[in-house]
Amino acid sequence: MNRHNIDYFEKHTSLHLPKKKQIQLGSYYTPRILVQIVNKFIKPYIKGKKNVIIFDNAAGCGAFASSVEGNDYRFADYDSTACDFLKKEFDSKKVFYSNSLIGVNRKKYNIPEETFLIQVGNPPYNDTTSEFKSGEKGTNTCDPDLFDRDLGVSFLKSYDKLKSDVVCILHPLSYLIKETNFKRLKKFRENYKLKNAVIFSSSLFDGTGTIKFPIIVGLYERSLGGMNYDSIRNFKFSVLNSSVQFVLDRYETSDGYINKYPPNKRDIKLSPIGLYYYTFRDLNSLRKNTSFLNRVIPNGIVVSVENFYKYAYLYALKTLFKVENIWLYGNLSPLARKEIIEENKKLFIDYAFRANPIIKELDKQALNDIAEYYKVSINKRHDLTELESSIKAVFNNLL
Repeated sequence: MNRHNIDYFEKHTSLHLPKKKQIQLGSYYTPRILVQIVNKFIKPYIKGKKNVIIFDNAAGCGAFASSVEGNDYRFADYDSTACDFLKKEFDSKKVFYSNSLIGVNRKKYNIPEETFLIQVGNPPYNDTTSEFKSGEKGTNTCDPDLFDRDLGVSFLKSYDKLKSDVVCILHPLSYLIKETNFKRLKKFRENYKLKNAVIFSSSLFDGTGTIKFPIIVGLYERSLGGMNYDSIRNFKFSVLNSSVQFVLDRYETSDGYINKYPPNKRDIKLSPIGLYYYTFRDLNSLRKNTSFLNRVIPNGIVVSVENFYKYAYLYALKTLFKVENIWLYGNLSPLARKEIIEENKKLFIDYAFRANPIIKELDKQALNDIAEYYKVSINKRHDLTELESSIKAVFNNLL
């Protein structure tokens, strides 16, 4: 291995790729501190062992070069420029220009079946159903048994197909804490167990969006018992540069309490008060999307008099919930403690009346219907600054 350019790996970015290609390939390179965590996690599995190969099948320009130092290794990537660079710095016979999701097997990379295989890296985790350019979406060309709309899930499946003994990679926390995502992992969750994990913010990567989300460095061992969702709910995740531990089971959310999807076939399609709310899936989308609407749209949730206070709460949460490390909760459904909302519904209604422009323009009859139902006054209202302070104090009890 040529060591003279090792600092270059740490500084290298994907600027050789156009922005469109960066998003398609998920090419965001890894800061030194995250590589160091991976090295720390895999060190016990290397010490004293022979016949070990460390493999990064989304290697980029070698961010994890220090992880393979002194050990046998394999690198692969679908970016030809990155592979050309790696071949100059490493043994070219151990660097593969390849789509790592096609024809997945150990023989492809000259990895003997009996070898103890450690998978490292920062694979792409972009959702191919999302637009990367107006009117265009990404693609996932892979083995049929690896297919998923998210490239990162396909990479996790590929590690199981390679029968990797240890997997230590970066991926969104949402793969684990959102139950529907966790189920999509299929054989990976059946054959691997999470042993350690550190959460960090996507802000550590250059070029990501303004709404930050949690990513983990996750250490997995191949295990016959695998893992189930209850084990994830109670897993103690460390948070980078913090003494805080994230335990999913500690948080109450809107799930099962506040509807977050458009009406299905049996639901009413038109709001009796002419009011709708934009669909959301988690706290980040709630913060990013618009809130109340006065027109029917495909992604609109029907707001009635009876459920108005719940969406008034979400509007207040969207605009006034400002806490340190809010990104940590971004992939959770909006935080919602039922007793808090029920006890303070008039506070949230008053805030919606005062602060939301759509509510201010609502038909007078609709406003009267809401006011009468909740026994609030339209005309007698709190000072807005005082009202905001009261709501922020209530939000202090969410965490």
